[in-house]
Amino acid sequence: MKEKRNRTEIVERCVELWEASVRATHDFLVEGDIDFYRPFVRENCEKLPLLLHYEGDDIVAFLGYDMTSIEMLFVDPDYRGRGIGRDLIEWAIEDVHAERVAVNEQNVQAVGFYARMGFEVEHRTETDGCGKPYPILYLRLKNSPQRMVKVTGDKKTYLPLLLDADPCEAMIDRYLEESDMFVLEKDGKVIGEAVVDGKGEIKNLAVLPEYQGKLYGMYIISSLVDYYKNHFSRLWVGTSESGVGYYERYGFVRDHVVKNFFTNNYPEPIIDNGIPCVDMTYLYLEIR
Repeated sequence: MKEKRNRTEIVERCVELWEASVRATHDFLVEGDIDFYRPFVRENCEKLPLLLHYEGDDIVAFLGYDMTSIEMLFVDPDYRGRGIGRDLIEWAIEDVHAERVAVNEQNVQAVGFYARMGFEVEHRTETDGCGKPYPILYLRLKNSPQRMVKVTGDKKTYLPLLLDADPCEAMIDRYLEESDMFVLEKDGKVIGEAVVDGKGEIKNLAVLPEYQGKLYGMYIISSLVDYYKNHFSRLWVGTSESGVGYYERYGFVRDHVVKNFFTNNYPEPIIDNGIPCVDMTYLYLEIR
């Protein structure tokens, strides 16, 4: 499950796999539909992270994901029934914390497959994302090993975690009580948190050190998008220069810079990854 070709070759092979798989399983589509969807599939293959399954030197299955949503899963018809799709889904659940997927209601085999993998229907639409008359089922994993919980009690209970992201308690006190706070629980243990103010700005986001580098920050951001998508058009975040790349990785776009924010507002120098924090860079993420 690794890349052995350049990206262009991989994309073309995945588009071929998509078409072969769709022709074998989506008998409700007409020929014109395949021509219509092909450019969208190619675009997704180009921009999304892909997990590839090889047999020898040939890619025979792939999974594409966007944060915690499985966007594509297609297996070469000649390799169906060998557990490859199950392996890819299990990897996505374990390693990228995937818990959502959308599937054509008329693709009965896929609906049954995801039910066996532990997904259940959250809602249904009469048309697909392109407005075509193919109903879509939106599924969510029933027993996800992690979950975000809104804090209704004393938020300062989580002060040690809050201080990981913002080392000044006086600054935390400025926004904490008037903001929403969420904690990320994994197997009943709190491993992360996020604080969002009334304007949609992420004021604080932290993950315990032993869980960093394992995409739990991505899970938190994805959960915030889902929670606030009917409240705000954008989520905002302010960070030091060393944190900009992290948020850009998940689709945030630079907006403006507040000069000397850290030096003017914190009593002690703030060091992030060995770099003194001086200016605050604001970024936004479109969530509608």
